Amino acid sequence: MYRSATSLILCLAFAGCAGTGGLGGGSPIMNSDVDVGQAAPGAGLPFGQIDTTCGVAAASLGKPVVTAAGYTVYDTNPSSTVQRAHYVDGFTDGCLRQFTAALVLMGDVATHEGFRYQDSNGDRPYSDTDRAYEVIKAAYCGAASGQPCGGKIESLSKRTVFITAYPSFSDSDNWVEFLLHEGVVAEAGDER
Repeated sequence: MYRSATSLILCLAFAGCAGTGGLGGGSPIMNSDVDVGQAAPGAGLPFGQIDTTCGVAAASLGKPVVTAAGYTVYDTNPSSTVQRAHYVDGFTDGCLRQFTAALVLMGDVATHEGFRYQDSNGDRPYSDTDRAYEVIKAAYCGAASGQPCGGKIESLSKRTVFITAYPSFSDSDNWVEFLLHEGVVAEAGDER
């Protein structure tokens, strides 16, 4: 359903990895190859896939529908309830990311933590995006897995956000989450 990040590269600031810089300095803690594919504008990508798209005419983006953490999601037809192209800007390479969905929501890291760390979710397995967030949170906040970020949550929220894409406008029992962090797609994964 989606392309898994098979060659995840984890670079903590202390590791001295090329192109990562320091924590909080605008460089990603985590990179992935989730969006390594290139897609033409309006490519009609399968649901769950996110690809890099450069050279999109402003008139083709559609309407900006939500903005957070330096990213803006554009909907090519916001009055529609069927699957259609969406674009996201705010990436360090200057290109957009394109994906297909019927409904898109954006959630901050505090909302993610509030839901993920509920006692009632104790036996719910972690998704790829949950695990990636735990790595980012541990490096940025110094918090253990399963524990909230703490005092740095507002700062982390300025550079990290979740986008949730649904295949239908209602009655969706599955979705895809994209974790965006410091100008890159850190992870993507389907949920059920």
